[in-house]
Formats: sequence, structure tokens, C-alpha cells
Amino acid sequence: MRRCTSCFRFHPGTPTFCAYCGRSFDVRICSRGHRNPRGVQFCAECGSADLSTPAPSASFLHHLSGFVLYLFSALTIALIVIAVVLAVLYSIDWSALTPSLVALVLMLAFLYWTTTLLPGPIRKLGKAAGRQVMKSVRKNKHE
Repeated sequence: MRRCTSCFRFHPGTPTFCAYCGRSFDVRICSRGHRNPRGVQFCAECGSADLSTPAPSASFLHHLSGFVLYLFSALTIALIVIAVVLAVLYSIDWSALTPSLVALVLMLAFLYWTTTLLPGPIRKLGKAAGRQVMKSVRKNKHE
């Protein structure tokens, strides 16, 4: 989505020209469609003097407002996620889950420890097999 810095209207996608004021976005375009930097007087490819008028450069306040909007939305999403996670954690009956979780952590730790004891060639074989499995999973996912 683009916002014209001349008429301050939003446009879906990435259009070349503003549909309301007719100005181009960030470049000057000649009648043949060649794109040129904002400060040129003639087209660099065909020499035409008939160039579009670009919208004014974005001001510091324009960039600052975009940053503040991005920061505000990111913080809002982060707070919502934290609130949901805390609500789920608070609602769990930990006394019933603790023995199972401890057993799971101990089994995973033992599995990790035993894989570090494997000789190098066997470890490489396991990694190669894991890569092949992931490759086939990705392939099946895209089909």
C-alpha cells in the first residue's frame, strides 16, 4: 500500500502514479515509461524532457508517524500474546502435570546426552537422514 505525499491518499498495491493527483511515486517517468531519479531534467535513456512530476519527498514527520504506528501495533500484539499466554498458564492445574513434565524433560535430556556420545560418522548419517525427511515433508507440503 502506498500513500501519496502530495494529496495524502492511500493506494492499494504498488501503483506507479497517484490515481487522484496524477503524480508519480519517488521517480520521474518519461512518456515512453523510462524510470529516472527524482532530480533529473531529461530522461537518461531517450533524452525526453517530458517527465512526470513526482510527489514531494516524505517528510521527517511522515517517517516518524510510520515508525510510531509500527511500534504501537507491535507493542499491542505483544501485550495481547503475553496476556493470552499468562491466562493459559494460570488456568493449568500444575500439580497434576508436574510429574509428567519432569519425566518428559528427563527423557529428552537422556536422549540428547546419548546422541552426543555417538561416533562422528553415525551422527553425520543421522543428520543426513533428518535432512532427507525434512526435504520430503517440505516437498509434500507444496504439492
